[in-house]
Amino acid sequence: MRREMTIGSAFVAVLSWAGLVWLVCRTSPGPLTRPLFLALLFVALVSTFIPIALHFVGHGLRAIRRSGWAALFITLCAWLRMIRALNWLVALILLGAFGLIEFLVLTGERSWRS
Repeated sequence: MRREMTIGSAFVAVLSWAGLVWLVCRTSPGPLTRPLFLALLFVALVSTFIPIALHFVGHGLRAIRRSGWAALFITLCAWLRMIRALNWLVALILLGAFGLIEFLVLTGERSWRS
């Protein structure tokens, strides 16, 4: 299962990074390009982080969840940078909030098992 997830996420990563490069190089900025850029960035980051998380975590669903958290953090930071609202304090608060949510999810998983 890990091999299939790695191959599938690598395929999606190549496609989404290629789409992101095409979007940046071939289109002009407009009202639809910003959300499309952020969506492609999120998909590209999730699919890039899945093999890394599978290597360190080992479980499929946890790896996908942690890849999603990392991709969401970077995508939110990119969006906040676009609207010029990102600074170190905002990034640290966002990182702390994601860490707290992950801790609560892990605590809930452990209490559900026992």
